[in-house]
Amino acid sequence: MRRPTMFEPVKSMRISDEILRQLRGAVFSGKFRAGDRLPNERDMAEQFAASRTSVREALRALEQEGVIHVKKGAGGGAFVSDVDHRLVVRPFQTLLRMRKVSMAHITEVRLIFEPEAARLAAERAAPQDLAELEEVIEKMRQVVEEGEPPASHDLRFHKLVARAAGNPILEMLSESMLEVASQVISNLHPSIEVLRHVLERHRSVFEAIRSRDGERAYALMSEHIVDVRRRLSDFKSNGRRKPTRKAGGR
Repeated sequence: MRRPTMFEPVKSMRISDEILRQLRGAVFSGKFRAGDRLPNERDMAEQFAASRTSVREALRALEQEGVIHVKKGAGGGAFVSDVDHRLVVRPFQTLLRMRKVSMAHITEVRLIFEPEAARLAAERAAPQDLAELEEVIEKMRQVVEEGEPPASHDLRFHKLVARAAGNPILEMLSESMLEVASQVISNLHPSIEVLRHVLERHRSVFEAIRSRDGERAYALMSEHIVDVRRRLSDFKSNGRRKPTRKAGGR
């Protein structure tokens, strides 16, 4: 008995492109959801009436787009990917490598997204969001007091604020922009005094979010971003760099 099919035989001259079109359409229309496994190459080649090589080329293109990911070995195959901010950050990283963006550009974008994220977080943050924000501030305090750069905790604080805003598009754009900002300032090394100042700014933003004061959270986040931009510029102009240490606060 012939199994039911969900794809059409390929009639296009560019067979792999037509397979790619149908596969992409199947994912975007919801026939396959995040985590679902696609049929194996042999089954798809049969349904498309095409070679396995053409199917493989289409799958490779989907993987490069981030629509699917391929697992090797037993239980492996092509699986539909979940939404990932890295799909957005990749072109930003390309711009960075080509020296098409500067800290000034990043600061402008941060001032568009992050203060609004803080305001929305004050309105929408769930108890779990508040607990995680408080936890990351405490971890940052510990490493700062030990004289270590708190880059990972600093970055996580800003990402948690974006997540607490409750808007997946804002979260994805903010995370992507923050990843790039982290790369831009990775060679700048603020003093312990500056890091303590950044920690206090984070604490102030958190307190505004926890007290559900959206306007204050917005204002404090704006001031924090502008202040960090100024301090990093001062460090750069003064040449205060230590090649063996990693970046500090954002």
